[in-house]
Amino acid sequence: MGSAALAGAGSDSVSGESKKKKVTLGLVTYNVAKEWDVPTIIARCSATGFEAVELRTTHAHGVEPTLTPEERKQVKTEFDASKVKLVSLGTACEYDSPDADELAKHMQESKEFIDLAQDLGCVAIKVRPNHLHEDNGIPVETTLKQIGSSLGELGEYGQPKKIQLWLEIHGRGTSHVPHCKTIMEVANHPMVGLTWNCNKNDIVDGSVRQNWMLVHKWVRCLHIHDLWDEESYPWTDLFQLIKETNWRGYALWERGGGPGDDAIGLMNRQKAAFDELCKVLK
Repeated sequence: MGSAALAGAGSDSVSGESKKKKVTLGLVTYNVAKEWDVPTIIARCSATGFEAVELRTTHAHGVEPTLTPEERKQVKTEFDASKVKLVSLGTACEYDSPDADELAKHMQESKEFIDLAQDLGCVAIKVRPNHLHEDNGIPVETTLKQIGSSLGELGEYGQPKKIQLWLEIHGRGTSHVPHCKTIMEVANHPMVGLTWNCNKNDIVDGSVRQNWMLVHKWVRCLHIHDLWDEESYPWTDLFQLIKETNWRGYALWERGGGPGDDAIGLMNRQKAAFDELCKVLK
């Protein structure tokens, strides 16, 4: 299947002008933008300095595998005409189920999203583990091996299409960073990496160093939260580690909220906090 990591941490997940930067700010449509269509997403990202987007499935933008070839071309044209990169598709595909039919369904759906991502000019699709199944008598190692093997198979499918799979560090038990390290080792495919999810359980003695150093060579993308809130997560510590490990990639803002929120105001606040943190990288 090839080497375990892409050449250079996150290097293949950054393109165009963004290659000049260590970290490029983007948006996950979950949840603050879940009711926006594609033109609104592009307009608001452009207005606030967000350079990339991950479109989460089931949201109002409607970018799903059911799109016709003509509809796919239209979405690609809209993004290509802007300065906003459609970097990834945020799926809900997962590979931990002990049910063979359920696993097969998620594998097929993943392939459909890979095909869609190729048509749209994306870098990757985001996938996830969801939970362990010890309560059903299934050993942790069995579930981790199944997830890793599934990702390796999908990496083979995505490779000729130049679409990566980014496994979000997510789920009950499966968000344990050492487990994700095991999954990456089993997958052992250059098109398979991680989305660092900025979870509370990343933090050991006030720092994310221990866990970041375990997996940073596989990390292709960050899902960040409110960067102005240092009490919620040690953002300065993370950015110092980004500098130390020479990581490059997308930092995609994932935030709860709803249509009543001041989205533009929040995006401007996030951009200002991001710019301040990037001073650490110089």
